Amino acid sequence: GVVMKKYILSILITVLPTGLFAIAGFGLQVAQGQMKIEESVLGADIPGVTLTNGAFENAFGIGAFLYVDIIPIIDLELDFQAMGNTYDINFANPVGPMDPIPFAWATFNTYITVRKDVFSLSIPFLAAAKLYSGLGYNMHRTTPVANIEMVENLLGGDILGGDVSSLNENLEDFMTNEDNYDKSNGFHFQAGLQLKLLTFTSQLFYRYTMAEDVVPDKKGFGSMNFRFGFGI
Repeated sequence: GVVMKKYILSILITVLPTGLFAIAGFGLQVAQGQMKIEESVLGADIPGVTLTNGAFENAFGIGAFLYVDIIPIIDLELDFQAMGNTYDINFANPVGPMDPIPFAWATFNTYITVRKDVFSLSIPFLAAAKLYSGLGYNMHRTTPVANIEMVENLLGGDILGGDVSSLNENLEDFMTNEDNYDKSNGFHFQAGLQLKLLTFTSQLFYRYTMAEDVVPDKKGFGSMNFRFGFGI
């Protein structure tokens, strides 16, 4: 009767796997990187020379994602992301100060993640929700941070007497050349909530990335991420 139908429906809603209603998904992703970088002043051991990399806090990221959950027990996801913020670079030697460079810390990231559902809830053919956690591998290409050796080379080896009139342009060209990006790999873990309504899917999750040579003077960083796209 009616009671039995309600009972059966409640069981379906509770136990049917969300994977039945989301074989794959793709879409756009935005992120808020959580980091605080202090100003660094280099060259204290060379009289009359200072190289200052300015401070910045947090970063904005944007990218795209793809996930597949047709594999039993686990889901796989791949996302690409660009993240960055701005800061100033200043240099001075006894000849004079360099014109400041309004520069950008930028990193281009690829994440491969294995996910597993912690809890799921489905309304057949209409909506689904699940809490999940994941572990994965990541790859990064990041703009370098200016250092004394870099500046000295651009000044022809003369850090004290080199002409700084065109140093700002040469330094910016060097640091924005992809051949000079820092390359690194690492691992990450994440946890979040995924919602699906009809063909639309969204996710909100926290991710911690463990990788050196990405954020200056840090061995890792956290980020809050939001995704919106289509599930099939």
